[in-house]
Amino acid sequence: MKKQKRKGVFWWVLLAIILAILLGYVLKKELARNHVASPQKTTEQARGKRPPLPTSSGKPAMPSAKASGEAPKMPTSPSSAHTPAASQQAKQKIDYCTQLENDVRDFFSYLDRKPYIQHLELGKSLLEYSREMVRQLSAHPPVPAGEGINPTILTKNIYHLYRTLGLRGIRLVREILLNEQDSMEINLDILYRWVMEGDKCPDRLRLRPSFDVLYKYAGFLVNTIGGRACLSRRDNRIRLLATYYCLLILHEADRRGVNSYGIDIYPIVVSLKREISHYHDLEFQPEYLQKLTKLENYYIERR
Repeated sequence: MKKQKRKGVFWWVLLAIILAILLGYVLKKELARNHVASPQKTTEQARGKRPPLPTSSGKPAMPSAKASGEAPKMPTSPSSAHTPAASQQAKQKIDYCTQLENDVRDFFSYLDRKPYIQHLELGKSLLEYSREMVRQLSAHPPVPAGEGINPTILTKNIYHLYRTLGLRGIRLVREILLNEQDSMEINLDILYRWVMEGDKCPDRLRLRPSFDVLYKYAGFLVNTIGGRACLSRRDNRIRLLATYYCLLILHEADRRGVNSYGIDIYPIVVSLKREISHYHDLEFQPEYLQKLTKLENYYIERR
């Protein structure tokens, strides 16, 4: 009897163990499934409740195609999608040329309103009068070299500007240089960039001289007795700036292989660099010195 009772207890214990094992297995799987699914569910709920980010205007930003699952749309702006790179560059060049031309035109309009210009009684706008001056200077350019072997060249160069421009033209240039010293650096930079564009920018002002004329006058001012005497009578700032831009023009002639008079500007570059380094009244002194250093190294490498 005891043996049968003990046997019945054994089966109950065995059944309880099996049930416990099954229950533990089921609970373990359920917990594992909930552990994996819960972060995703939490993230989705958070996404559903998060307000859209505001834009700079304070209005909610439009959802992107990536976030909404829609296919991205191509931009429809002609400037960003359908304009080739070459057209973009051409447009930038046109804008640059137009800006330069407007700056030059504004400079002449500004001078027209000045009392010292009106006092000269030119009889026409300064732009029109300047066109005549450029035509006269272009028709009779100086000889930028050879004074040492031909005294006639020396004599002609000494009186060149007076004979070409006349007293009124000389006075006009002198008055502008005297009264516009404060803005001279900026204005000379604009005028230099404008004249050096050549065929790259249209000359709607009908004022730009040819590069050959620029080359001859640049050589005249820094390489002849008459030209240097003319600069020596000017204020130091004007003299240094005029010499600087003349050297840039002559260097460009070297680069293009059109330095037909063989003007050697290296000694002038070294001298001007030394002078400008001691002259602190120039607003863009560091830029001038940096450019002159490049020119100096350029000619040192070729000697």
